[in-house]
Amino acid sequence: MNEKELISIWNQQRSIRVKSQLAPTILLSAVLALAATGNLNQNTNWSLKLFVIGLVASGGVFSVTAMLAAIRDSLAVVDALKDLKSLSPVGKGIKNSADQLKIVGVLYMAMSTFNFAALLLYLYS
Repeated sequence: MNEKELISIWNQQRSIRVKSQLAPTILLSAVLALAATGNLNQNTNWSLKLFVIGLVASGGVFSVTAMLAAIRDSLAVVDALKDLKSLSPVGKGIKNSADQLKIVGVLYMAMSTFNFAALLLYLYS
């Protein structure tokens, strides 16, 4: 593959990383709004709590899976760019982003776990 094709793939993966955040952001915003207005709290019916926990957990799993797959594919593009002899400034910038992508993946998993744990503590403490 040439640099132009690899940059195109990179941009597709970047778009996937961004889009994978839309649904969980909306979902967490709705849960936060319910909690802030008192409509979701420790006294909420247990079946509704279970539904919300399941919804947040499944949304989180799908979001994390999509994000990690996009990061993995983006890292493959970075590796392919490293094999090219000459790169444009854009290609060089992408090539140098591998460590940042890995950090984003770790932070994303950590923050997703934190959000889920915070919801559980809120509903059951």
